[in-house]
Amino acid sequence: MARILLIEDDHQVRQVLEDFLLTGGHEVQTADNGKTAKNLLNNSSSPFDLVITDMVMPENDGFEVITFLRAFATPPRIIAISGGGNYLDEDLLLRIADRMKVGAVLHKPVSYDMFISTIERVLHSGD
Repeated sequence: MARILLIEDDHQVRQVLEDFLLTGGHEVQTADNGKTAKNLLNNSSSPFDLVITDMVMPENDGFEVITFLRAFATPPRIIAISGGGNYLDEDLLLRIADRMKVGAVLHKPVSYDMFISTIERVLHSGD
């Protein structure tokens, strides 16, 4: 079981992904934007093992969250996820995230099996 922070601005998508994580046996906290996520990360009593962040969000996007996490002495593992945006190509967003050295990138919508297997792979990479 891992301690995971899920950052997703779309309520329905956040609920589905949270349910996937809970079904997978993980402890989950959620945030609806990067600003809220940064507050959770700064004020958490114990570190997160993994942060899953949407890339296009109001009030601090996924790029800002990833940059913020990189400043930690021991940053959590990171998965970037995106369905694109009104003016941005999803593939471009995820290529940029990949260059930021995240553990994995996922395209929305994502299946339960793909989501959980990616999480397990990222959590156990480097072990």
